[in-house]
Amino acid sequence: MKPGTPPLKSARLLDQVQELSHSELQELLGSLHLGILSLQTLIDNLLEGASIEAGRFRVYPRPADLLEIIREAVGTMHPLAQKYNQRLVATLPNEIPPVHVDYRRTVQVLVNLFSNAIKFGPPDGKITLTLATTPHTIRVMVSDQGAGIPPEHQTDLFRRFIPARAGNENPQHGAGLGLSVVRAIVEAQGGQVGVENREEGGAMFWFTVPLAK
Repeated sequence: MKPGTPPLKSARLLDQVQELSHSELQELLGSLHLGILSLQTLIDNLLEGASIEAGRFRVYPRPADLLEIIREAVGTMHPLAQKYNQRLVATLPNEIPPVHVDYRRTVQVLVNLFSNAIKFGPPDGKITLTLATTPHTIRVMVSDQGAGIPPEHQTDLFRRFIPARAGNENPQHGAGLGLSVVRAIVEAQGGQVGVENREEGGAMFWFTVPLAK
């Protein structure tokens, strides 16, 4: 991490914390939170990527409440959405059947998909999560209002180091590592993952999780 990056700048400001106003302190804490979140997400993805390449990747599925998983991921990503003037909207039923997943890693899947949608969405845009239940699975859909993804890029999108959107110049978007981890987790749990463009604009990433038996 370079000395001029926001988390380190914020850390240096802690030495002057007694001189900060309440609003400045809140801004400082928010900056630190986002820096930690960004770093933790990167570390998680790098560790998972290394495990995948080494053939040591494992998931540990068990019955879980998908609504609880979604709420945790939404709560985690809410500050990042605010930073980019985005809204996270989860349209959820009151009750769904238990699913058979690795809880922590399914949160990681949603964090990666939300992060991707937030960073590529327009200011004042909306990211929407919806669910669809089938006899054996639940399909989770995360839709954004960005530019969409050219069809020729969709096939390879979940491979490592493939940029998520063509023409993007922001280096924090371009590694494609997060989406490759998403695919590995989802498929290891017995699900499927994909992406398609929405008629009204933007992209919709989806994945399925098996119902608990």
